Amino acid sequence: MISPDQFRVNEAWIAVRINEEFLLVQDEPYDIYVLVDAASCYVLGHVLSREVDEAPKEKDVKDLFQAAFQAKNQWAEILILTGNSPSDIVFRKQAEQEGLSIKIVYSSDLEPILGPLKESFASDFMRSSTYRDRE
Repeated sequence: MISPDQFRVNEAWIAVRINEEFLLVQDEPYDIYVLVDAASCYVLGHVLSREVDEAPKEKDVKDLFQAAFQAKNQWAEILILTGNSPSDIVFRKQAEQEGLSIKIVYSSDLEPILGPLKESFASDFMRSSTYRDRE
């Protein structure tokens, strides 16, 4: 298991899909990918990706990394990926362009960091989205 106390702030970022079920945006299915600081669990930003595209667009990931850099005024040293997502290729490419090393871990090992975020997303965002759809 990987926990926040194993990192310094801005030492490692995690790129991962946050939603378990796709989101409908104007009747099209989307996934949400987030970039998270491993130490603080701070969400640096997110990108939407159409489910049929399987991965975010390179431009969107580049913009996400640039926004994270601007927020932190430095690059992380490591990008953590799960290695089992089609989006990993796009995130890996951008990270390597910015000089970050890549670490592949099991998604279950990220539970202490991402579990609360995923639970909050599922209960707050997905519930309110479902509620609005019923109105």
